[in-house]
Amino acid sequence: MTEPLTCYLVDDELHAHHILSKFISRVSYLRLLGQSVDPFEGLEQIQELKPDILFLDVEMPDMSGVALLKMLPMPHPVVVMVTASPHHAAETYNFESVTHYLLKPVGYDKFMEAINRVTKRLGYTAHSPATDTARPTVTGEPAPLPAGQPTSIDPRERVPYFLIKEDKKLIRVAPEDIVFVEGMKDYLKLHLTTRMLVTHMTMSKMEEMLAPSQFLRINRSYIVRRQAIREIDGNLITTLDGKKVPIGVTYREAVMKELKKNMI
Repeated sequence: MTEPLTCYLVDDELHAHHILSKFISRVSYLRLLGQSVDPFEGLEQIQELKPDILFLDVEMPDMSGVALLKMLPMPHPVVVMVTASPHHAAETYNFESVTHYLLKPVGYDKFMEAINRVTKRLGYTAHSPATDTARPTVTGEPAPLPAGQPTSIDPRERVPYFLIKEDKKLIRVAPEDIVFVEGMKDYLKLHLTTRMLVTHMTMSKMEEMLAPSQFLRINRSYIVRRQAIREIDGNLITTLDGKKVPIGVTYREAVMKELKKNMI
C-alpha cells in the first residue's frame, strides 16, 4: 500500500490551522505530522520531521514565510504558500519548491486543486477508492467524518502564546496570562494577570482563537478563562483578581452545563 503524504502547517492565524487541518484529515492519503503558529518552532520541526508537503503562511509577524524558506536547508518539502494577499506571489515563486498558492479564506475546492498539483509534481498515486469522495457543503465546510475515523486535535490547544496588537506594538500573551476578555464594540479589553491590554478586535474573532477547553464565553461581552474562576454566585462569576463578571441570560444554561462538569 502506498504510504500517505505527510504534511506540516506553519501559520500565525488559528483559523487557518483549524480549516486546513480539517481539510487534511478528510483526504485519506494525507497525514498531518504537526503544526505551529510560531515560524521559529516550525523551522526546527520541519527539519526534524521532514514532511512531504509544507503549508506555509506568507505574512507572519516574527518571520515571513519567504524568510523561513531562505533559512530552511535543502532539500525543501513541496511548498504550498497560504496568504490573505495575492501580492506576494511573485516573490514566493522564486523558490523551486513552491508548487501552489492558496488565497485565504481557503475553500475545499482550492485546497484539493493544490493537492492535485502537489501529487502530480511528486509523481504520487493514491490507491484508496475513498480518496476525495467526501465533498464539502456549499458553505465550504467539509463533510462529516466517516464513523470511527479519528479527528485531529484542535490546534488551539497547542498554542503557547498569541501576538496581540496594541497601538503599533505586538504584545506576547500566553493563554494562562488571560483572566477574562471584555468586549467594547470593535475593541477588546484583555484583563491579564499583570496588566490590561486594549486591542482592535471583535469578540467573535477572539473566541475563535481561544481553546474551548480553556475558555468559556459567558456573555455577549465576556470570555473567562476557566481556571481563573474563583467563585460563582447566582449570575455573577468572581475571577481570581476579584473582578465580577455577569453570566448572560441566554448563555446561562450552556455555561452551567460546562461548569457542572467540575462539580463534586
